[in-house]
Amino acid sequence: MTAALRCGLLLLSWAALAPALQAQPVKTEHVTAELVAERSAVAPGGTLQIGLLLQHAPQWHSYWRNPGDSGLPTTIDWQLPSGAAVGPIEWPAPERLPLGPLVNYGYEGELLLPLAFTAPADARPGSTLALTAQVRWLVCREVCIPEEATLRLQLPVAAAGTTPGSTAHTALFERAAAARAVPLQGWTAEVQRSGRELLLTLERDGGLPAGAAALPPARFFPFAEQLIETTVHQAYATPRGYAWRLRLGPNAAELPAALEGIAVADSAAAWGLGSPMVEFSAPWREVAAIALPAGARPLAGGGAAASLAGAAAPAAAIGIGVALLLALAGGALLNLMPCVFPVLSIKLLGLTRQAAAPAALRLHALAYGAGVLGSFLALALGLIALQAAGQAVGWGFQLQEPAVVFALALLFCLIGLNLMGGLEFTPLLPQRLAAWRSAHPAADAFGAGVLAVVAATPCTAPFMGAALGYALTQPPPVALAVFAALGLGMALPYAALVLLPGWRSRLPRPGAWMLHLKQALAFPMFATAVWLAWVLGQQAGVGAMARLLLVLVGAGAVAWAWHAGLGRGWAGRAAGVAALAALLAWSWPAAAPDAAAAAVAASPAEDRWQPFDEAGIDRLLAEGRPVFVDFTAAWCVSCQVNKRLVLDTAPIQAAFAQAGVTLMRADWTRRDAVITQALARLGRNGVPVYVLHRPGQTPLLLPEILSPGAVRDALATLQPLQSLPADKAAGSSPNTPRS
Repeated sequence: MTAALRCGLLLLSWAALAPALQAQPVKTEHVTAELVAERSAVAPGGTLQIGLLLQHAPQWHSYWRNPGDSGLPTTIDWQLPSGAAVGPIEWPAPERLPLGPLVNYGYEGELLLPLAFTAPADARPGSTLALTAQVRWLVCREVCIPEEATLRLQLPVAAAGTTPGSTAHTALFERAAAARAVPLQGWTAEVQRSGRELLLTLERDGGLPAGAAALPPARFFPFAEQLIETTVHQAYATPRGYAWRLRLGPNAAELPAALEGIAVADSAAAWGLGSPMVEFSAPWREVAAIALPAGARPLAGGGAAASLAGAAAPAAAIGIGVALLLALAGGALLNLMPCVFPVLSIKLLGLTRQAAAPAALRLHALAYGAGVLGSFLALALGLIALQAAGQAVGWGFQLQEPAVVFALALLFCLIGLNLMGGLEFTPLLPQRLAAWRSAHPAADAFGAGVLAVVAATPCTAPFMGAALGYALTQPPPVALAVFAALGLGMALPYAALVLLPGWRSRLPRPGAWMLHLKQALAFPMFATAVWLAWVLGQQAGVGAMARLLLVLVGAGAVAWAWHAGLGRGWAGRAAGVAALAALLAWSWPAAAPDAAAAAVAASPAEDRWQPFDEAGIDRLLAEGRPVFVDFTAAWCVSCQVNKRLVLDTAPIQAAFAQAGVTLMRADWTRRDAVITQALARLGRNGVPVYVLHRPGQTPLLLPEILSPGAVRDALATLQPLQSLPADKAAGSSPNTPRS
């Protein structure tokens, strides 16, 4: 037989085997999966591109190697002929897939996951290599369903030197090869780190070529799971390349040696390396503060600074104009919140005393407004500084510290004693300071404004949540403007009373009623002190609360002694102050954090409320069960009012039970980074926040001031529970994540 005849017979036999490449795909409810090859045969010892081809149903997706906030990557377990080998999955560039408060990394539509297959060196031409793969993937929309399939591929073996033909999928492999990740060369990668804030820079060595086109948008995807917070991703074009503002995730305990990942540009020309996707490793560099390169400009399509997906989007998208209006309205309504009621007594007393002196009253109002505005700006600066240092803090953050609660309880008790006439501050002041204070009543008004803001921080008024959520995701000047609008809104109602003098003519003539009013208004102060003592007990245990109460009794005893004249002269007063200081010093360590007490306090008081558990929410939603989360704190007066009047009432509890809703309570009484991040993903920065997680729908935020009707309206939006097929339900586990 001639060589030409043998070659022709071999080609005929190989052509007869070629249809074996067309392996039957496996169809599930949401995905069609099959193994495919780039070429119609492989030579002995040769390498061939094969791949897993997934066709997703519309709006369903699977996941990249790092799935993002939730999900699982696709895995393949191979059964290969002896001597054969398959390389790792060559992951194509994923997409950012926002869903509710999460951002995942994955794929929709048609997906090819290429791999390099090496045939056995002793494979016989004309034979067929049988490949079997056990493939597992998680496919998600609003509900996640784990699926798997056993796939097979028959690869004909061609003679060495033979050029195999193309297949129906050759073009798909060629497109994948053109977009495959290549090592970043000719560029320098680095990560600046300041606390939890990061700045990743990719700079071309020698700078960008003169006259080069503007850089296209680009996205960064880290390899390590849970290392980088997915919702914070702002891309910038710099004179030398790219920069991304990022943030370490709340669970990033130990940092790897370097930040590894890929950067994907909209055009391959961005890198000058022939592919739109580059792979790199960036070393860390500790800095005091993150600094963008001079000339950096935000890139559209490259993410949003501290962007919040899904339910958080409204806060990020409202714009500065709307945020300022919401802040102004929220600040005005803050005057009506129960936490501000005790301080209203101080303002009312100031009004009644100066009702006959319009000029003095106007000065009083301006000074009070300055105190309010200055305090809001100081709070904003504190929040910005703490966040820049990597601290997870939010509105009312100071009341998460037991020592602050301890001091405020003592302050409100002393104010109450002063209003009752049992403690006068003036005799305690040096004569010159007392005379200056009498000559400058505006100083007292300024202090009242500061105290009003301190008392207001446990409350979040309507409209404030969205404004605060927007402010603390923006640059410092924008955040300060929003906080200034909050302060202006809180001070305006008082100023309006001053500018409309007609109401003063309706006040009774000065007389004994003013003294009675002053004494009566001491009781809201005492009630506030009692409430703060309860908050301290929730934070640091009953022992800390008892010691605080003992200090309050001591303060009352010293005030009584002074009022009764038992401590005449500076010696007696000094002895009283020393005794109170000693009692305070003995009690103060009790305000330090107590982990055991905090754990008890954080547990739900009723069996029907579960502790906040993000993984539990994922599992319940995957099972088709809705979840209602109450973000609350012991120091939040609005939270406690909503709890007593709405959430824990029998009719609302019955409505939750009838709708099959699981109840979770996120207790923010003590600082908790997990809860802070969960609030940020919802576009909020304080409590109360109420969110109904609905299977198959986006999360629904309820108003800060709850009503039974608002809760029932939210429950009415739930879709009927859809039970999964038995085999799918069996596949769901507590670790099955949400899409």
